[in-house]
Amino acid sequence: MKVRFSPGADGIGTLVLSNPPRNTLDKPLFAERAQVEQFLGHPGQKALIIQGEGRHFSHGADPEKLREQLRAPGFQREMDRGKELLALLADAPIPVLALVRGGCLGAGLEIALCCHFRFAASSSLFGFPEVGLGLIPGFGGPLLLDGVATRRAAVDLLLSGRMIGAAEAREIGIVDRVCPAAALERTARGYLDDLVGKRTVSQVRAVMESLRNATRLTLAEALRRETELFMGVARGE
Repeated sequence: MKVRFSPGADGIGTLVLSNPPRNTLDKPLFAERAQVEQFLGHPGQKALIIQGEGRHFSHGADPEKLREQLRAPGFQREMDRGKELLALLADAPIPVLALVRGGCLGAGLEIALCCHFRFAASSSLFGFPEVGLGLIPGFGGPLLLDGVATRRAAVDLLLSGRMIGAAEAREIGIVDRVCPAAALERTARGYLDDLVGKRTVSQVRAVMESLRNATRLTLAEALRRETELFMGVARGE
């Protein structure tokens, strides 16, 4: 898979997953970590949209290539490196929105679940088909799904392997907004513009860091750092 980065003049950048027609992942580390870090740290960016090229978001790992890689030494470390990349997106210093069209399956759904928001076309499909291949989701799916859906819904999706439409995905918490495919990108960009368009980069990044610190630092440390961030924003630093 190739990944294309496009900074946005309006502060809303784009990351495109490109391996049409289904944008399958050739390997767990689907993008270079240094590239992603550099793009997220771009001084003018205030939000990021992740989308697939063409009709689909991503159908996840290519089953044949995955079975070949399972026999290769060091594949477990490759899986861990891929998960580290997802953690980087989940802890991004700017809001990240998954723009979902078509299929969003397996590892593709795991990529979408690590984003802060998921906007989907009404015709899109979601699911974890791994059980039908004699596998289980291995890219953080159970943990990510359990954070947005009920435990009952998570168990159902992970063990049944069934596909669900956008409406049901929204009902169980996987998707935040559903709209016609023709209006999807306009809706997502409009939302992000309302969210960060009038905010400075320092405001956006200070808010995102404060949220991350709530789970990474002790309460005293997080509050102390919040004061530093507040003072920096207030002084225009």
